[in-house]
This record gives sequence, structure tokens and C-alpha cells, in this order.
Amino acid sequence: MDGAGLSDREQRALAAIEAELRGDRALDRMLRSGRRRRRAVWAGVWAAVTAALFVAASAAVSEALLWGCAAALALTVVTALPPAVERVRRIRGRVRPRTEA
Repeated sequence: MDGAGLSDREQRALAAIEAELRGDRALDRMLRSGRRRRRAVWAGVWAAVTAALFVAASAAVSEALLWGCAAALALTVVTALPPAVERVRRIRGRVRPRTEA
């Protein structure tokens, strides 16, 4: 941009946008941490491991593989639950309640 900067109106609009963004705690936390969350990826990995262990335990009828499958399932649930809850909360925040006519 080689011209003079933003006009007063544009500066006010930018300040309003910045103020609204500062109010978003999740965005603020994500930007301050400097890293992206990868829980969904880990949940997918654990789900694949759980499925593989389940198939192996079913084919081999091995108690150790069955316990491994149970442990992997527990890790999958623990890893996947927080992002799922966060997503539901975000969706519920966007959906407006129906008004009866």
C-alpha cells in the first residue's frame, strides 16, 4: 500500500473487529499457544489402532490383544471426547432457537 494509511472510518471498523476478536477466549488461547491442536488427528490414530487390535484379538482369540484393544478404546474416547464436546458447544452457540409463529 503506497497511499496514506486507513481512513478514520476504516480505523474504527478495524478497532471494532479487533475488539470482537479479543473477546473470543478460544481464539485467544490458540493464538497465544502458537501451535495447532491435533487432538482430532490423535483420536483418528487411536481409533485405527483400536480397530486393528480388535481384529487381531478376534482372529487370534488372545486375551492380551483384547486388553490392548480395551486400553486403546479408552485412549480413543479420552482423546476424542474434548474436541467433540467443543464442536457441539460451537454448533449450539451458532444455532438460533426456533420462535413459534
